Amino acid sequence: MPVPAGDGATAAAAKRSLSIGLACAIGAAVFFSAKAIFIKLIYAHGVDATTTFALRMMIALPFFIALGWWCGTAGLKSIGRRDWWGMGACGLLGFYLSSYLDFIGLSYIPASLERLILFLYPTFVMLLSWAIFRTKLTPAQGISLVLSYSGVLLCVWDNLRLEGDPSALAIGVGFTLASAMTYACYVVASSRIVPRVGSMRFTSYASSVACGFSIAHFFVTHGVESLVVPAIVYAYAFGMGTVSTVLPILLVAEALRRMGANQVALISTLGPIATLAMAALILGEKITALQMVGAALVIAGVMLVSLKRQAPA
Repeated sequence: MPVPAGDGATAAAAKRSLSIGLACAIGAAVFFSAKAIFIKLIYAHGVDATTTFALRMMIALPFFIALGWWCGTAGLKSIGRRDWWGMGACGLLGFYLSSYLDFIGLSYIPASLERLILFLYPTFVMLLSWAIFRTKLTPAQGISLVLSYSGVLLCVWDNLRLEGDPSALAIGVGFTLASAMTYACYVVASSRIVPRVGSMRFTSYASSVACGFSIAHFFVTHGVESLVVPAIVYAYAFGMGTVSTVLPILLVAEALRRMGANQVALISTLGPIATLAMAALILGEKITALQMVGAALVIAGVMLVSLKRQAPA
């Protein structure tokens, strides 16, 4: 029986929408993974973590303000005072504190290891939900924890074997773990607010607050002369603030709209792989067989808990 023209057009439109969503999800994973590469390239010019972080936020702030303007004023009156304070607190916790801890961690450890540790945050979300909301841990989630943390330990041990500086490695891993944990706290807190205010509006307002804190932090601790850096640093900072900060947020939102959370979570596993590849090609970091095994364990464990957590009831 021939397919009606209308049905064919609908199928073609659905396929095209899915293809666009797939491209957005892949782009978001790869572009966000480049953040650590940009940071390392800036550090190579002697710029410290606080200045690098401030440059990122200075560049991203106008885009977040524009995003808030694009969201419009409709519905603002319905946002209660508690949600306004909540968005500010989430911006301070997630986009400011978590990101700043990550920048410090990256000054001590390779980009490839940093990305794998940050990728653990869904397991921390699961543990926080268990501790705070008394959700039950399933056997699959227990397996995910064993896989994820075993993979990170394997990568840490391999980096210690290669670098031979246990103190620097411990400091870097500690700061990055703290970054992942604070980001997990942000995810748990924001999940209560986003449904009421909208994801784009929440992102624009919370991120703008974080930008304000980071810029103020810079000027309290540094002088204006710290902004006098080579032109190439500003080029890297612009890429970090746009390609690896604002653009992935927009791409993820579009991918979620077209594909759904499970598919986007699956594609997000490209992130650590992309960072490993870019760290080797651009930064010259050594990628060993043990690191690949560790990365595979982390990705498998995180995907097990992420897909389980996001599966429809």
